[in-house]
Amino acid sequence: MAFIKDFMIYINIILLIGGTTSIHLGCSFLTREKNTKGFFKYAVFLLALGNGLCSIGYATMSLSSNITYAYLFRVLGLAGIDIYILAEVILITSCLGISRAAEIFIIVVTILADLLDIFIYGHPDTLTFVRYDNYTIYVSNDPYRYLFHICYMVVIAICLLSIGVIWALKVKYRRDKRLVFFAFLSNFIFAASSIPDFFIAMHDVPFIHAFYCVGVFLAFSVFYLSANNYMVFYITVNSISRDIFSTLGTGLLVFDTNYHLNLSNDYANKLLGLDKEPHRIRLKEIFDLQSGEPMKMFNESKEGIAIDYRLTANVTKKVVLVNFSCKMDKNNQPMCYILIATDLTEENRLIEEAQAANNAKSNFLSNISHEIRTPINVISGMNELILRECSDPTILKYADNINVASRNLTSLINDVLDFSKIESGKLELVTDDFNIGEVLNDSYNMFLNLTQNKKQNFYLDCNQATPSILRGDEVRLKQILTNLISNAVKYTPEYGTINILVNFEAIGRDKINLIMAVKDSGIGIKPEDIPKLFLNFQRFELSRNNTIQGTGLGLAIVKNLTELMHGTIDVDSTYGKGSTFTLKIPFEVYDYAPVGETKERFSAGSGEKYQESFTAKDARLLTVDDVQMNLDVFTGLLKKTGVKIDCALNGKDALELMKHNKYDIIFLDHMMPEMDGIEVLKKLKDDVNGPNLHTPVIMLTANATMGADRKYLADGFDDYLSKPIRPLSLENMVVKYLPSDKYQLSSDTNIVNTNSDTSTPKNKELFDKLDFLDTKAGLEFAAGDEDFYIQILQRFVTDNKCKALQEYFENEDWPNYKIAIHSIKGTSLTIGATELSVIAKAIDAAVKEENYDYVKEHHAEVLEKYGELIEKMKGVV
Repeated sequence: MAFIKDFMIYINIILLIGGTTSIHLGCSFLTREKNTKGFFKYAVFLLALGNGLCSIGYATMSLSSNITYAYLFRVLGLAGIDIYILAEVILITSCLGISRAAEIFIIVVTILADLLDIFIYGHPDTLTFVRYDNYTIYVSNDPYRYLFHICYMVVIAICLLSIGVIWALKVKYRRDKRLVFFAFLSNFIFAASSIPDFFIAMHDVPFIHAFYCVGVFLAFSVFYLSANNYMVFYITVNSISRDIFSTLGTGLLVFDTNYHLNLSNDYANKLLGLDKEPHRIRLKEIFDLQSGEPMKMFNESKEGIAIDYRLTANVTKKVVLVNFSCKMDKNNQPMCYILIATDLTEENRLIEEAQAANNAKSNFLSNISHEIRTPINVISGMNELILRECSDPTILKYADNINVASRNLTSLINDVLDFSKIESGKLELVTDDFNIGEVLNDSYNMFLNLTQNKKQNFYLDCNQATPSILRGDEVRLKQILTNLISNAVKYTPEYGTINILVNFEAIGRDKINLIMAVKDSGIGIKPEDIPKLFLNFQRFELSRNNTIQGTGLGLAIVKNLTELMHGTIDVDSTYGKGSTFTLKIPFEVYDYAPVGETKERFSAGSGEKYQESFTAKDARLLTVDDVQMNLDVFTGLLKKTGVKIDCALNGKDALELMKHNKYDIIFLDHMMPEMDGIEVLKKLKDDVNGPNLHTPVIMLTANATMGADRKYLADGFDDYLSKPIRPLSLENMVVKYLPSDKYQLSSDTNIVNTNSDTSTPKNKELFDKLDFLDTKAGLEFAAGDEDFYIQILQRFVTDNKCKALQEYFENEDWPNYKIAIHSIKGTSLTIGATELSVIAKAIDAAVKEENYDYVKEHHAEVLEKYGELIEKMKGVV
């Protein structure tokens, strides 16, 4: 120890220089890395500061001749040691990848322990300062305080060792392992330098402070060099041009392999709010992400593929396009993660403006189309009067041209409306159960007369095994099919052939692809025109087809609707020989009962109708429906059969009648207020002593598929009948369930030709005023009886449900609203108000699916059309 004594002055000077240099290096490191994020740079700075304060404090204490000053400098040196320990803890915890809360907790506990050590071990009573050979030294005065300090240092050493081991086990890359090694070496030197202080008293070795001052300085030097190399090896501001980095017109962020933000430029700071909240250094703190997403992003970027993510900044709430990439070192190990952030605010604004402009355009098209409808209706109506009342052949020819032009204009407006809805994304599919046979029937009959006038051969061939009841949007399917048939009729010359081919393929449980092909022998399409076939407003060979009316939107609408229904459409065409359009659309199967022979259905264009097929004067039926008009229709259709019919408007009255009368058949409506048909049936079956326990019960329903539902049959219904009730279907149902001794079949044929009888209605003047109804369809439901049809119309007017429907809507009484709209759907179809029935059907399906937003959007429309129809009919019937 004589050597230390002889050179103590030089040792103290070296310690002062080393301490000052250490602080300078720490400040330089912090300044150089000011743009980096995280605790690492602060840990290195605190190591330098702790080492500097330790060396300066103890060296100055040794040189000080004033005992008071010596005590203060000794406390400064002790504080330097505790700061060095704190820096070690910050350094290791920042590299562990633990949660921010856990980091802060460990750091706060260490700070409190440091302050306690300074307060206890740095207390004036702990040591006694004396002058020794022109130097100031201290000797222990309170062994308990000294023991506390020793225990504190041991606990800290154990904690640092434990955390360090965890850190060593977590690192995966060679560069990080090198840093861990030097950190352990540094801590070993620091711990070794403190050993003499534990076992050798100051009075034995007066200059013991020289050991740990030199030890701390060496420990710091080892770690500083390794940390400096670590940071230089990393991407830092020094590794790229400061000007380029700071003035880059896009956000740049660099994350270290511990997934902490290490660097960010000014643009990124402003874009993401890091200039306001610089403590946000983890990806989840910067962007709005779910748990586990950040790690997934980092891991995916290691695969060498730059990936783009659309993220939202937590602070600024800006939408940012973030490009993730991983920078590899020479050992092909991740060195850092580079994120390029691009502000999408302006792009989003432009998109929103474009969408607003598109919406404005769609609204304009929609509004102007609706506005055009009114004058077209007037033109069509007046023109119809000319056709009926004028006998001048020249004027009639003009009127025929006006009629064709008005129909074409109406078709154009409908196309524009549908197209604007599709383009704006407002067209919604209404899913419901429907009968595919009826869709084919309606579509075929719509064009039957037109093809006959053009002397075209028009055929339909449907696979008889096709499931009859499907679930989907019936209206849009029919629109697709009629558009394709319309095109085929337009572009097929006289004596040409048009085939509708229908098939199916199973694609899963209760799901099929419906395959429909429309094949014609028309003019065909050139190969170069086929790719443009489904584009908007596309028409080909205008010079050749200038007499054919069209907007060029039909096929575009078909393709959009098909894709909206998750289907596909293909075209195969030979120029000059014809074209085949093939649809493949998925549908759920509701009933696998086969559609059967479709050709037997297509008699609508022949002018044929059904007459009563039996008489049953001894039979007695009960029909239950909450709509009086439906009861009138039911009794009217069976009037000529002689059947006695009792009627009930609700379930309670029906049960009372069932209790006191024996019926041969009971017909129950499904949708009724207070007590629906299923409840009535259940109460009927509960009365085991009742006279109608074994009476056949038939469900009446406005949805065929609801009657076809196996659940209703399981509930006890014997069969079902769809509304609107068709005369022959009703008669067949009655004959099916009546006892054979109670009816007599008619000797006349079931079908008689009535073309000559119905060509001119006996109430022609009245029917002319009902041109806003499809009176032909209405008469069909009335079994061709004009007086009965007029009676049904009168009942429709008196059963006005406008007030009740509005009241249910305002009170959001959806069960009763559904019953009312369900009734309007069926009764309007019965009288021939097809357009109102379609709208009511869509709303009925929406209520069933609890899609009340759709109901609220279209309630005013159905109420307006229903009210207008009532007012029109009041002036006629």
